[in-house]
Amino acid sequence: MEVIERIPIESWRDFWGHRERYAYAGRQVRPGETVNDVACGIGYGATYLLHAVYRGYDRPGVFAPFRAAFLACDLNDPAWRPDPADCAVCFETLEHVRDPGHLAAVLCETTRRAIIVSVPIVPTRSWNPHHLHDFSTADIPPLFPGFRVADEWDQPSDRAHVWTFERRVATSSPLS
Repeated sequence: MEVIERIPIESWRDFWGHRERYAYAGRQVRPGETVNDVACGIGYGATYLLHAVYRGYDRPGVFAPFRAAFLACDLNDPAWRPDPADCAVCFETLEHVRDPGHLAAVLCETTRRAIIVSVPIVPTRSWNPHHLHDFSTADIPPLFPGFRVADEWDQPSDRAHVWTFERRVATSSPLS
């Protein structure tokens, strides 16, 4: 069984579950906010976040014609930090990194207002060699201390769950 982990440019419109997640994020992000799209792939999420200042992060060498702003990164590098932003989008990524708790902590440290995350909520490691972790819906909220669940959306047809986490209290000194 071939597993597609990168959406090809010629067929990105066919992945309606992923597009629905970006449309959802577009409704959560306020006009003019900065958004870090972590593991942005080809960057088509930028088309759903036109009202925001978009920054896409992904590994070097990924062809991304949609990216308004692309920054190469290694999400497994413990030293990696994105630029501070109002919001972060992190779709279908935590299951891929060696230390999902570390990536979640980085997002918490560098995000001022909201983090929007999706993960598969059915076991996938047995058939997807790219997935290092399986999650349940109970596993994800504890990864984002200091943030509360502001909204949730179950995507049963895509076997994914989406959360919007909002910062519990305003930071005493804004991230620079």
